Amino acid sequence: MMELDDFSVGYGRRMLIEHASTVVPSSCLTALIGRNGAGKSTLLRALGGLDRNYSGGIRVDGTELRELVPRDMARMIAFVTTERVRVPGLTCTDVVALGRAPYTGWAGQLSAADRSVVRDSLEAVGMGAYALRTMDRMSDGECQRVMIARALAQDTPVILLDEPTSFLDLPNRFELASLLGTLAHEHGKCVLFSTHELDIALHMADAIMLVDSPRLLNMPVKDMVAAGHIDRIFRLPDWMRAAL
Repeated sequence: MMELDDFSVGYGRRMLIEHASTVVPSSCLTALIGRNGAGKSTLLRALGGLDRNYSGGIRVDGTELRELVPRDMARMIAFVTTERVRVPGLTCTDVVALGRAPYTGWAGQLSAADRSVVRDSLEAVGMGAYALRTMDRMSDGECQRVMIARALAQDTPVILLDEPTSFLDLPNRFELASLLGTLAHEHGKCVLFSTHELDIALHMADAIMLVDSPRLLNMPVKDMVAAGHIDRIFRLPDWMRAAL
């Protein structure tokens, strides 16, 4: 579970979010949406501990993020960026094994238990058969699954993802969103992902976090739609409104 308490963030003199207090629960898939430039990436970076230029509190399972050293932070939050890994010779197993770095010694040697976690993480995202395939021979969708497996191997209560369905075709977008839902519901993770795709957010997520600057709204999908916030911000076309 992730909690925001009187949270504010921005850059320069511009405040993107002010005095937000909300809870992102475990076992829940939450979609982070907002208009371009609203501050989704800025918010994710703050929540992931990558940018501490904010005020207020961020807690994971009751622990304040500001109190954590990087190694402990890496045991609490996994962050999947939009960057695509295409290093020749780097296998899927190699990439996923990086998720065990917070738990290995200074030499980075994997134990038998670590290797088991890596195998299980690849299996959990449907990539077990690709363990020895190199990342430069993978499709975008396959690479994204491997990066999610790395986050899963990190064994954190919170997984943050920045635009995880970018670069994917429509079937793969929904398939990936379904995978994220499985990780949330069956693995008890708090999963928060940003997206520009309203259809994914409205039909695949359990809850929506909406950056309505300077407000941050967080509600179950049906409540967010019923309150009219989605239509007000995005001016939904008739076909999408009718499908809700």
